[in-house]
Amino acid sequence: MKNNKPSFFNARRSFMKKSMLLAASIPMGASDFTNSETLLHIIRNGSTYKIPFMRDGKIEPNGYYDLCKIFADTHDQVAVQMDANLFSVLAKAQGWLSSHEIYKPIILTSGYRTQHTNNMTEGSAVNSMHLYGKAADIHMEGIPIDYLARLLRLSGGSGIGIYSGFVHVDTWKERSWNG
Repeated sequence: MKNNKPSFFNARRSFMKKSMLLAASIPMGASDFTNSETLLHIIRNGSTYKIPFMRDGKIEPNGYYDLCKIFADTHDQVAVQMDANLFSVLAKAQGWLSSHEIYKPIILTSGYRTQHTNNMTEGSAVNSMHLYGKAADIHMEGIPIDYLARLLRLSGGSGIGIYSGFVHVDTWKERSWNG
């Protein structure tokens, strides 16, 4: 890893150039990955995970199962089958950063939510995509929230909500908002 961090976080022009390169280089579907192995590096509730999500262009069943457990509702202790496209979006964003020698775990604050947990969550939408396993609230240490939001959009995220300490990303329909 280089000691010098890229300065693209502060330079709009540089960001736009790199974003165009990102858009041109991102595969559009989960089955388009060609890496021999795609890992998701995640922190949830203080625990760190490096989960193989894809191998040789196919979803790794054990990795997918482990990710579903990590993205479970921690209040009600319920896990569901998460949308694999959500994991693909996160992997693309993290992979793009890694390709630019920025190695940061995704810090997951919320994944799947039961109706009970969603009702107790301040500001949550009545029909939140968290209820369907299609959403995550995340941040990455040292990555500005607005930059992360744009990166997630370019990586295939549909719903992007920008909040003061995290980004909501989902795979439902294209929309954006500030919370």
